[in-house]
Amino acid sequence: MTRSHKVLGFLLVSLLGIYGCARGPVPGSGGDRAALEAKVQRLEEDFRAAAAARDSFRQKLLAVEEKQGQTQRQLEQANATAAHERQERETAKAELKTRTAERDNLQTHFDAFRKNIKELIGQAETALNTSAPPPALVGTLPVPTAPAPVLVGTLPVPTAPAPVLVEAQTGPNTVTNIRN
Repeated sequence: MTRSHKVLGFLLVSLLGIYGCARGPVPGSGGDRAALEAKVQRLEEDFRAAAAARDSFRQKLLAVEEKQGQTQRQLEQANATAAHERQERETAKAELKTRTAERDNLQTHFDAFRKNIKELIGQAETALNTSAPPPALVGTLPVPTAPAPVLVGTLPVPTAPAPVLVEAQTGPNTVTNIRN
């Protein structure tokens, strides 16, 4: 191929390209426009549906965030209540431990007291079984006399009893009392 042939082929292809681009749409291609308009309409509907779904999801998100915040507040309140109850329980445990120690201490004192009382009762019984006869009373007792006649309209005069000397013997020592 010669150079002139190549140039002629190039010119022919260029002319056909210009001719094809210069031609307008074919009158029978009106269906393409309707198809494009239908496609645009369908895309606009899809966009509206997507926007409505987006708004719905935003509302659901806000509701869920609000519920989550409320649940968080309830959790914090429950934790505070649990901490307060835990503190009360620890206080009650400490008080119970203190009261139990007090009770054990009192029980020990009571047992020692009972043991001491039993020992004292045993000593008293031993002393009674081995002691001398009961102490003798020494002294005079006033002899009761007949009451004096009372006159109508007069009051009786009270008299004081005479002192009595009482002597009791309790072992080697002698005790003397004067009773009025």
